[in-house]
Amino acid sequence: MEERRRYIRIPEKLQIFYEVVPTEERGEYITRDISQAGISFLVHDFIPKDSCLKIKLTFRTSFTFEALSRLVWIRERSYNGDYEVGVEFINMPQEAKTYLIDCIKTHIVHY
Repeated sequence: MEERRRYIRIPEKLQIFYEVVPTEERGEYITRDISQAGISFLVHDFIPKDSCLKIKLTFRTSFTFEALSRLVWIRERSYNGDYEVGVEFINMPQEAKTYLIDCIKTHIVHY
């Protein structure tokens, strides 16, 4: 099977706040993994594919950034009714991109 991902994903548990744009649906959760292109995390309610989400991520170092993202995939978790989603970053600050790349490089070196 061919790997479709262009970027390395690392397991990272970060606090995430999200808001589905233009609705006022929002939530807070913990990420499952992250790459420089996007993240996956859990949500309680179904969100349609291709929805636009405004997200806010907070790292353990207290570094925080906001970015627009697009929901690329969604899967229901059969055992509890939550959904796992994958989003790709659409628009994020350059400072956040640099920070994220450095975090991924550090993770790879230490593991």
